[in-house]
Amino acid sequence: MTPIKTVTDDLRGFIEFLEERHPEEVVRIRKEVDPEFGVSGILDRLEKDEKFPLVIFENIKGSSMPLIANMHASVSRLQLALGMEKGSVREFLEEFHRRESNPIPPEIVNTGPVKEVIKTGEAVNINEMPTCIYHEKDAGKYITAGLCLTRDPDSGVDNIGVYRLMVQGRNRLGIQLSETAHGHYIWKKFENRGAPCPMAIILGHHPAFFMGALTYMPLETDEIQIAGGILQKPIQLVRCETIPLDVPADAEIILECEILPHIREEEAPFGEYPGTYGPMRMNPVLEVKAMTHRRNPLYQNAFVAHPDNLLVNGVIRATVIEKNVKIACPTVRRAHMPRAGRFRFMCYVAIEKMIEGEGKQAAMAAFVTDPHLKYVVVVDHDVDITNDTEVLHAIATRVRGDIDIFMVPYAKGSPLDPASIDPEGGSHLVTKVGIDATRKSNYPDEISVPGSDKINLKDYIENYQP
Repeated sequence: MTPIKTVTDDLRGFIEFLEERHPEEVVRIRKEVDPEFGVSGILDRLEKDEKFPLVIFENIKGSSMPLIANMHASVSRLQLALGMEKGSVREFLEEFHRRESNPIPPEIVNTGPVKEVIKTGEAVNINEMPTCIYHEKDAGKYITAGLCLTRDPDSGVDNIGVYRLMVQGRNRLGIQLSETAHGHYIWKKFENRGAPCPMAIILGHHPAFFMGALTYMPLETDEIQIAGGILQKPIQLVRCETIPLDVPADAEIILECEILPHIREEEAPFGEYPGTYGPMRMNPVLEVKAMTHRRNPLYQNAFVAHPDNLLVNGVIRATVIEKNVKIACPTVRRAHMPRAGRFRFMCYVAIEKMIEGEGKQAAMAAFVTDPHLKYVVVVDHDVDITNDTEVLHAIATRVRGDIDIFMVPYAKGSPLDPASIDPEGGSHLVTKVGIDATRKSNYPDEISVPGSDKINLKDYIENYQP
């Protein structure tokens, strides 16, 4: 299949492509909407109706900028982001993995659309953006889809992550940098030297760039190059005005910031991806030194703890887990991060088992790959791991609890995990559980009905619809 191309490889080009070729994917809301619970309320109601369109809020109270929401909330849009109008989820993941494995270096350019408006010093006011309050007990307005770019001071490699950013003033943000995040390691290098850590916050870009920038890779991986591979073109970069970083020239908005060394202020509570509130913490502070953007910028957010925030993480993690688990267990067929596990905490792995012990080996390899994983279930290759019922059936009928389940207590996990040993204190220590749900050597024959798969029920039942 030859992937189709969008109008331009940026956010507005992708939206234009959707509205021209897939208008069913887009909803425009022209009525004024309050950024405090109004935006999240509409998205929540859509989700309750099992609807996940891209939503363009054209009239947000208190801001002249349109707000783009729910971009990554459906698999169909993630597939379209790769130019795939047809194909299964499996084919999509294979294509994503192929591009992920073929990075493309960026190009430095002199200027670009994101430099159409440049504000520095007193002219900086992040309150111009339609930042939102999402959940009842959130401490304030948050930027939730900011791709935060830092550069390792030792290797010079760029790193990108999404971290929650609490608005604390016209040029001030609180930030949560989880201990498991690569950005945390880079920030601590600067702070240990008593220096501010430069950080550029990228707001609004093509969803393929977003997925590529968040690819789950080693710290020494340049994620700008991975993003180029996913988009299948070099990312054009421009120099920041006030900090020594390079950012996408065709982004919508760039916030040029510094994480101030040895300063901590109250940040959160905030409704986080596990579906619970991250507690208030004394967290680092960002000073926004410059704000550059297009003349009529689009502001993009993510509805944290909902599919827009969760789904893309499952996609980018599953391909890496599958690749790495194959090193320990070559018979791996597929890995899947289920929605039931928030696309973070659970992983199902299908293997074509050759010898006993491979199930546990595969589970251990998955844990080593992704520290957020808490439960790994390994099943036989005939189990559809995208179907929770089939996985639960394997657990119910193929697991001997005393032999096939193992636990790793006090292991590195997510500090946002509500089941850590001390969630209020932000502990990252969790208990990991591996489940070998494969058939064992003495497993009895399973029942089947010969020939049923060849029967066409339309031949027997009038107006039958499968």
